Amino acid sequence: MNKNLSRIAVLMISVVLVVLLYQTFILGQYSTYNYLAIIAFVVFLFISLYDMRNADDNE
Repeated sequence: MNKNLSRIAVLMISVVLVVLLYQTFILGQYSTYNYLAIIAFVVFLFISLYDMRNADDNE
């Protein structure tokens, strides 16, 4: 995958994760679905970071 696309994916996942954390802990909307979404997006973020680290620059 292209390194620029990986950076965009990490940025988008990070924004969604921040929104979920804000919604859950600051706004107080404690829900099982929010916790599951936070866990899922943390996993997606780690996968995207791993992909970005291993991506090619020349694609």
